[in-house]
Amino acid sequence: MQKGDFQKDVFVHRNKMYRFALSYLKNEEEAKDVVQEVLMKLWETRSDLENVNNLEAWCMTLTRNKSLDALKRAGRKRNEKLEIHHEPAHATNHSPLQVVTEKESIENVKKITDELPEKQKTAFTLREIQGFSYLEICDIMEISMSQVKVSIFRARNTIKDELKKRYSYE
Repeated sequence: MQKGDFQKDVFVHRNKMYRFALSYLKNEEEAKDVVQEVLMKLWETRSDLENVNNLEAWCMTLTRNKSLDALKRAGRKRNEKLEIHHEPAHATNHSPLQVVTEKESIENVKKITDELPEKQKTAFTLREIQGFSYLEICDIMEISMSQVKVSIFRARNTIKDELKKRYSYE
């Protein structure tokens, strides 16, 4: 694979790889480092990339693995808060109370998602946050379609049940 092909076929996925690494690492610099490591590895093995059926899925798989390696090396837990960026209330025509309530809801979903078992968290994040298809998730996670569907179903149910508990006023 030549430099131009690499930029066209691989480098184009770097932003998605970064967001995916960030969802694991919760640290912008570490996520950038992981993506750089993955891109370097892909460049070093570019001659083998001709045999890869789904290059995007391969990039995401490598990013996931490198992110998990980084977490293991750091020895830290992934329950840190993500920064949440929202538009100001006046820009969305929502009252300040609505903005605060929405932000709180999003933070709760992120906390619940972080507490999910690894397979459920990964499948849910890939589907609902990254927008991957079920088939792409199968490739990335190297599991069957039924396992992907079950993982996402269980993740959604857990999130729904936890939100009901947190927002129940009975």
